Formats: sequence, structure tokens, C-alpha cells
Amino acid sequence: MTNTQQGTAAAGEKPLVSIIVPVYKVENYIQKCLDSLKAQTYEQIEVLLVDDGSPDASADICEKFAQTDSRFRVMHQENQGQAAARNHAALEANGDWIMFVDSDDYVAPDCVKYLVSLVQKYQADISLGSFFYRYENTPEPVWDENGKVFEMTAQEALIRMNYSQGIGAMPWAKLFRKENVLAHPFPVGVIYEDLATTYKLFCDAKKVVFGTRRIYYWLQREGSTMHMKFDERQLYGIQAVKDQYAYVQDRFPEALPSVKARYVGKIIELMGLALQSDSKEAYRTLKNQLAYTKEALHDPRIKKTVKLRLIAVKMGYLPAKLVFSVHEVMKKRATAKRSIRH
Repeated sequence: MTNTQQGTAAAGEKPLVSIIVPVYKVENYIQKCLDSLKAQTYEQIEVLLVDDGSPDASADICEKFAQTDSRFRVMHQENQGQAAARNHAALEANGDWIMFVDSDDYVAPDCVKYLVSLVQKYQADISLGSFFYRYENTPEPVWDENGKVFEMTAQEALIRMNYSQGIGAMPWAKLFRKENVLAHPFPVGVIYEDLATTYKLFCDAKKVVFGTRRIYYWLQREGSTMHMKFDERQLYGIQAVKDQYAYVQDRFPEALPSVKARYVGKIIELMGLALQSDSKEAYRTLKNQLAYTKEALHDPRIKKTVKLRLIAVKMGYLPAKLVFSVHEVMKKRATAKRSIRH
């Protein structure tokens, strides 16, 4: 593989890390994101802020901020979505390593330092850190400097990602080689573009290292992709998982049960949005695409909460609506408590 032929930076070296931040309608959040990047203890960074045709003051805030720190650069494009913004910035990046940050999130002061130290210490091709859920109008979590480290093959990383065992498909809180990011651009014009891309980056890695320290604040806010109501664009998430199945079938056949689990989980997730939107038509469309149910119910690595909702779906629309509603309430309570505790 090209990435392993070049090797990783030796311990003690400080490679340039390009941090890519797509910016769109985040005027109330972008300042905190920028401040957290400026405060990085690892100084060998460049920050590429991509204004995706934002109609609010976000771009102006970025321009003014960039005037105070030469490591920050603002790029502008017509609105094409965050996938196009990331792809554009990756082409312009000067660093050998790339890290993504969403513009309504923010990071720990040693976020970059931690990820660089992992790839150097373990001679890895990708490093990952963990994150906090950050709800608006709740106390801010306290940083925890403890954590375990797991060295993984590409297949092991895929399996953990698909079972949601500490690793998500989101591109942030991860450090990638630039050449691999360029080899697998995000699909433009769709949502869940990360679900269609991250597994390919894992497949290109000889070694992935996962550090469980929380180095990233993931803001949970209304209007974000993860909290929008159901619409037909979200069906692309199902296609993305189907594509992953075809992609890894020959490469990593032992990972296929985890891809099936991801497929079931994505259907269940979208069913929840359809039920919240009270869209019976969307719910029926999703139910017709449901597969691998028997395997999912017998898979010990699939979470019980997914299995309970799957059983509710088999019982009918009204039982599903009740069970999914209760699950959503319990999830919000649990994540809020976890954030405060940490």
C-alpha cells in the first residue's frame, strides 16, 4: 500500500497537520471552534476554513480571525455541502496529515498533539480519539486525561466502527494521511457522506490506533444532520452501507457480520426519524428494506436497545412508535448524565 511504503513520521518529528473546517451557518458557534484550534499545544498546524456559501456572518468571523493568526486560511466556495468543502480543502492542504473538525464543535487543547503522538508511537496510519456529547445549556464536561490505547488492523477497526464500539464513522477526532484522503474523496451532494468514506480510509490502513481519551466536543443541537427530521435524502445512508458490504466482501470477509449489523442499525435509526416525523409512508419504505433481522437478533455484539426496537418493529407501527419514543428520551438522559459525570 502506498501509505505504508512511505512510513510514518519518526518519534520526535513534528509533521504539519492540516485541520479542515467546513463552515456553514454557524455564526453562534464558530468562535469557540476557532479559539480551541488556536489554543492547540501542537503548533505545527494549518487551519483551512472553507466558507460553503454561508448566508450568515460565519465567513466574516473567520476572515477576521485569520488576520490574527497566519496559520488560519479562509477559502470560499458556492454552497455545495460539507463534502465538497472537505474535498476542496484537502486538495489545497500542505500537511502530510489531515484532521477534520466540524465548525459547531470544538476540541481539547492537546487534541492534535495526542493524535500525532499516537501515530508516531505506534507507527500507525490512522489515529483516533474519543469525544464528549455536548448538549447546549448544560454544564461543560471536564477533560479526562486518562484512557486506554488499542492497536488494530483495518479489519478490526471496521468491525469496531460497525458495532459502534467507541469508533464512529464521523471523520472528526481522527488523523488521516493526506494521500489516503485524496484517494477517497467524500461523495458530493448527499448526506451521510462520512458513512460512505471512512470505511475506505480504514481499509487502506495497515494499522489503526484508537486512544479512548476524550479530545473532542461534539455539539448536539437542533438542525444538525444528526438531529434533522426524516426526508428522502437520508435513504442514501442505506445505500452507503450496501456499498460498504460490496467493498469489503473480498477484502475483509470476516467483517461482513458487522456490516450487516450496521445496515440493521441504520434502518432502525432512520425508522426513528420517520416515527418522530409521523411519516407512515417513510416508515413502511424502510420496513420493506429491512434485512438480516434474524442474524441481528442473535448477534451478541449488537446492542440490546437496537434489538428491542427491532422486535417492536415486528410487532407493528404503534408499538414501534412507543418503544422508539421511550428509547429517544432515555438516550438523551443517559448522554446528558454521562457528559456531566465526565
